Amino acid sequence: MNYAQKLKFIWEKAVSTGFGHIFGANTINQVFAFASNFILIRVLSKGEYGIYSYAFNIYSFFALAIGFGMESACMQVCSEKLKASEDADRNMRFGILFGSGFNLILGVLIVLGAMFIPLPLAGVREVLWLFALMPLVTSLFNLAQTYFRYHLMNAEYSKCSVLNTGLILIGSVAGAVFFQTPGLIIFREAAMLLTVFLSVWIYRFPLKRILTAARISVKEKLDMLKLAAISMLNIATGQLLYLIDVFLIGVLISDELIVASYKTATIVPNALLFIPTALVVYIYPYFAQNQDDKGWVRQKYFLVLKYFGIFNLMISLMLIILAPLIIRILFGAQYLDAVAAFRILSLSYFFSATFRKTTGNLLVTQRKLHVNFWIGVMEGVLNIVSNWFLIQFMGAVGAAVTTLVICIVSSAVSVGYFITYLSKSGE
Repeated sequence: MNYAQKLKFIWEKAVSTGFGHIFGANTINQVFAFASNFILIRVLSKGEYGIYSYAFNIYSFFALAIGFGMESACMQVCSEKLKASEDADRNMRFGILFGSGFNLILGVLIVLGAMFIPLPLAGVREVLWLFALMPLVTSLFNLAQTYFRYHLMNAEYSKCSVLNTGLILIGSVAGAVFFQTPGLIIFREAAMLLTVFLSVWIYRFPLKRILTAARISVKEKLDMLKLAAISMLNIATGQLLYLIDVFLIGVLISDELIVASYKTATIVPNALLFIPTALVVYIYPYFAQNQDDKGWVRQKYFLVLKYFGIFNLMISLMLIILAPLIIRILFGAQYLDAVAAFRILSLSYFFSATFRKTTGNLLVTQRKLHVNFWIGVMEGVLNIVSNWFLIQFMGAVGAAVTTLVICIVSSAVSVGYFITYLSKSGE
């Protein structure tokens, strides 16, 4: 079987087993998300877009703790207990109730943060508090999607995902057109809440059955809380890579126009991370269910790296070569100052998508959450130190260079550990 035949076989197998649903949905989602960003950049002035981007960046620091990591805990535990459906429902019930209560507290903290946190850009404080309901509605939607994932209901997951992104596109644009930045945020939250209702009504998310399930034991609660806490910390340390740069640009340069340009440079590379996300959404349950068969895990892991790496390299090269044309067509000539950062972040995409994102999630299937945590801590320290110096020395481009360095280092560490672990365990 030659290379072309192998690719054809892999694609046909993926489509037949549900990956086609997930990849197609995530592609549509990113088209919708990109269309939303594109329209918002055109509707809002560059200064207004900079203020919104910075406010969203501040909110995203709070959002790192959404649901206390219950989405990840439910995904792991419920995948392990899927054969006993009632046990999975009981654990999901605890995840929903605990996560929702935590998100209400988080909303209060966002309001207090908007009131008391000193912010470098004028106008950010007035819109930050409007994000208070976002953690709750986002977490409820994500938990519904988690139910579809561990039940391998790929069609329902995909349809609900596309519906959510479509409603967010409509709501965000309508809110921005009629009410500027406040309308954009409020309508986005309303769209998320509507999707939760529709996931129950149309896509068979059995919320009532789950909420009436029996309680889990104290031991089970502690196990879930341990998984959730570690997952939350892992997600937080990983996402800091994409938040600290914008935050420090605002602090060190204090120019909403530069913030807007750098944020624009991140849109396409970050949007393309839907590709590894789609892959992980599909393969995660299989790796979790086969966590004790290290030979199987190792074989499939190398298969993923081989073909996925070639695919991502082609994407990165295309973005780097066509960067000026892409920026001019999609965002306008006023954002051409973002080309250098765009190229560097496009190269970062290759390392992040191929190695860091994929390997990090597969480490969770082996319950090696502590490894992701320490890698995240390393990323966080390197991120802050490098950004602090490089932004002052190189401007916004320094933030992009920091992202590239961190992606390379963290990819090497995570892949090296995973291969070593699987090799030793397979002996």
